[in-house]
Amino acid sequence: TLTVGFEYDFVFMEGMSRRPGGAGEFILESGIVLTAFNPTFVPVPGYVPGIGVDGDNSAEPPDYPDDFHEGETEPLFGWGGAPFTVRTRITIPEAFTANGVGQLVSSEVADGRRTVVWETDHPVSIFNVVAGKYAVMEGDGTAIYYHPKHDYNIEEMSAALDAARRYYSEWFYPFPWDLLKISEFPAYARYAQGFPTNITFSEGIGFLAKSDPTSHVAFMVVAHEAAHQWWGNLLVPGEGPGGNILSEGMSDYSTMLLHEQVYGDRYRIEFGKRIESRYGIGRFVDAERPLVRTDGSRPGDGAVTYSKSAWVMWMLQQEMGRDQILAGLRAFIEEYSPDPDFPVLYDLLPVLRGFAPDTAVFDIFAEQWFHDVVVPEYEFEDVTKTGDDADGWVVRGTVRNVGTGRMTVEVAATAGERWSDEGDDAEGSVVAEDYRDARTRVTLDAGESAEFEIRASFDPERVLVDPDVLVLQLNRDDAVFDF
Repeated sequence: TLTVGFEYDFVFMEGMSRRPGGAGEFILESGIVLTAFNPTFVPVPGYVPGIGVDGDNSAEPPDYPDDFHEGETEPLFGWGGAPFTVRTRITIPEAFTANGVGQLVSSEVADGRRTVVWETDHPVSIFNVVAGKYAVMEGDGTAIYYHPKHDYNIEEMSAALDAARRYYSEWFYPFPWDLLKISEFPAYARYAQGFPTNITFSEGIGFLAKSDPTSHVAFMVVAHEAAHQWWGNLLVPGEGPGGNILSEGMSDYSTMLLHEQVYGDRYRIEFGKRIESRYGIGRFVDAERPLVRTDGSRPGDGAVTYSKSAWVMWMLQQEMGRDQILAGLRAFIEEYSPDPDFPVLYDLLPVLRGFAPDTAVFDIFAEQWFHDVVVPEYEFEDVTKTGDDADGWVVRGTVRNVGTGRMTVEVAATAGERWSDEGDDAEGSVVAEDYRDARTRVTLDAGESAEFEIRASFDPERVLVDPDVLVLQLNRDDAVFDF
């Protein structure tokens, strides 16, 4: 067992400044952001392979053999060795609050200057320092450090952070650190990053966003970045194809789960549609590779790494069952945290397979969605309705999969708007009183079509594929027929 520890001292003086750089780091009176991702301000322990590489001497992306994941795999990020402990001492003007990774062990003020010490109470692979003139909102084992002049979304973000700490701990692995916090920084850069215990969060993303019934941006970003405490920090992915999916894809999948847990189906559906559209727009058909072979080196890999992989995990959950897939994910983190072999997607699949109720069904799903490149697309043909309110209505038609992949989907005839925006429950998944639907199921392979018949006790206004948004597809808005 290798135990590594690092100590860093930072002293910030009045008038000291450094404008934002390409890494989104800066030292300014309005805020400070330093990270150990790049050797800009903070020394990075170990070997950094990108230093000195530019367009003149860059190499082609490596060609990974099929068995590259066997044996020990190097980490995707971090210093290249075992996770380490960090002790950070920061001296800063008294008006500032300075946050690091881990827990605050001391804070002293003398001669107008504040000195704080942060120590990790669990090993980490990356660290940061963030400072500003903050107000703070404390939650249940959480805190949000924010600019006091804009507190628009603080309650929503605090509730999201509390929910993330609680439910991700239940679903994936107990949160091992003392405090989970968000530290805001000025919008000189627009990103958020889930460093261990200390999430950096640009004011230009969630703090100034406006939520509506189809988009809880602040909740979404908090949920995603908090998920990195598990997918990226506790479980450090390996270098190579399918590695970053265990960080970014799993964080989007976790965000989908948290939407469902906190707000119900309505907001889970809207988030699912959002990332499904992001995948459809961002993919490059000719460059796309199977999930297990996606390494970020081709155009469109980002849409696959984040959005498609999250959707595939969501569909796998429908196949395995919620309890079974969560048990498999807990076992996966327990096996590889910590471990000198940093895992990739190839390593996740056999662990999940051990929790599948039907391994034959699991294998069919995995072959199609992890080892191949498929995505369905549905269209209606010759849709009609007959009947009346006295005897009932019959909807008939044909639905075709003009895309790829074999999936079973529901086809629904509906009337009225599904969700209510009235009353105290407008923020939840409350079905409107006048909404009606009737459904049937079809199984379609690539290029196949099937006739369907739906009997309803109401006058249908439209027909749509996959009303509960359970199957990834292209051009979902086109898979609707309005009477």
